Amino acid sequence: MDRRAYTEVNYIINEMPDEMKNKIPKEVEANIQNKMDRNYVVQIDDIEDAKLLPDTEKILAVLYADYLATEDEKKSIKNMEDKIKNKKIQEINKNVINPFENKENSIKNNNISLIKRKKDKWYEKIIKWIKKKF
Repeated sequence: MDRRAYTEVNYIINEMPDEMKNKIPKEVEANIQNKMDRNYVVQIDDIEDAKLLPDTEKILAVLYADYLATEDEKKSIKNMEDKIKNKKIQEINKNVINPFENKENSIKNNNISLIKRKKDKWYEKIIKWIKKKF
């Protein structure tokens, strides 16, 4: 994570009303302050229109979902996360290849027949070797 993102998050937390700021545990705030870039100067005039770092947006989303959202919003967020997770699982399962099943399907679809290669007998190997030499 970009250390500048923690600086932006700390700035935004400090600009929050006290009732919102108090919902965030002190340990989380201390962790953010420990990870922030002290040399980075945050220049945010209007939070609504500010161009935040992508990592800042991610951290703020987590803070909101974990600490600032109402119970109804938390349920809604949880449902959305479950839907996204299930969709991703379905996509992964769709793309997982069962080697035995896939081989049979591709063989049927492409009309390819499997030819079992028989091993040469020891005397056939000798005959082939002799033929190569002469």
